Amino acid sequence: MLAMIWNDTVFCVVDTETTGTDPFAGDRIVEIAAVPVFKGKIYRNKAFHSLVNPRIRIPALIQKVHGISNMDIVEAPDMDTVYDLFRDYVKGTVLVFHNANFDLTFLDMMAKETGNFPITNPYIDTLDLSEEIFGRPHSLKWLSERLGIKTTIRHRALPDALVTARVFVKLVEFLGENRVNEFIRGKRG
Repeated sequence: MLAMIWNDTVFCVVDTETTGTDPFAGDRIVEIAAVPVFKGKIYRNKAFHSLVNPRIRIPALIQKVHGISNMDIVEAPDMDTVYDLFRDYVKGTVLVFHNANFDLTFLDMMAKETGNFPITNPYIDTLDLSEEIFGRPHSLKWLSERLGIKTTIRHRALPDALVTARVFVKLVEFLGENRVNEFIRGKRG
């Protein structure tokens, strides 16, 4: 019965890129992606991806990290549009993040600013899986190397969501499908 969660649930692996690290100081999401995983298979061709125009400037230092410029987001959809599309896309799924608190805090701020309710999906943090398997949380780069996933962390939402999806699947293989439900955290919001 426990493995049924793995076999009957769509997981959406989510990553965001932002204007900085502190949403309470005004930093906002500039890119978001979600990659579905079902029964251990990653559905790259069904991924959700969007740039976001946060209506604030991306600092030059941050542009160097993820490579998203202010010109890249001028024509991007606004937070209202992207939040609605994203919320509809992930409805009924279990979200997966690497460092969930970071992305969820930004998503909560996006909900607040757009006058929406926060996303209340249950979620899994790969940091928790890392801690269970390797004794402490590890970076996405460390995990991908340790798990034999040849890739580069690009600090772009879609490529990093794909890496996180691959890491998630490998961690579940290592841990066992029957233990996935132990790491699902309750809904926020």
